[in-house]
Amino acid sequence: MPDEHITLNANQQQRLLATCKHIDKLLEAIEATLNAAASKSVFPEYTGDIRPHERKEIEDRIAGIRRQLLRVLAGQSLAPDKPHISASHSISVNLTFIDVAIAELAPRYMRGYGPVSEEGAADLDRIVEGLQASGNELMRHVRDLGANEQPALRRRAEKSS
Repeated sequence: MPDEHITLNANQQQRLLATCKHIDKLLEAIEATLNAAASKSVFPEYTGDIRPHERKEIEDRIAGIRRQLLRVLAGQSLAPDKPHISASHSISVNLTFIDVAIAELAPRYMRGYGPVSEEGAADLDRIVEGLQASGNELMRHVRDLGANEQPALRRRAEKSS
């Protein structure tokens, strides 16, 4: 027997769920902007024009909207999906892309942009080597974290089943 308080059909419920997910993604983008504006990025995209107390107010209001989204979904006996991608895996994927970008700074690739002098090639080799060493160090650290988290994630998944 269907719940008495559900007033939407299945298609409408799916639309409601998709819209709530979209709103949450936009809220996530706002949070990412706040974080980017406060970061120590070498190539910042945003100016840091939001003061700490204003940031706190924005974060509080975002949390309020998210609570409201959850109430709306619960009112139709809906719930957000559980996360299925580990943060450490996502970071590892991005580090792989970083490694590819670094490798493409090697002299053999840079020659596509014009002749590379011997001194330029030596500089590029040092740049690639140094950046790859740093990236590999971070990758090892993230993989170690992911390896340590896997048993805990399995236990949590088993408990929630």
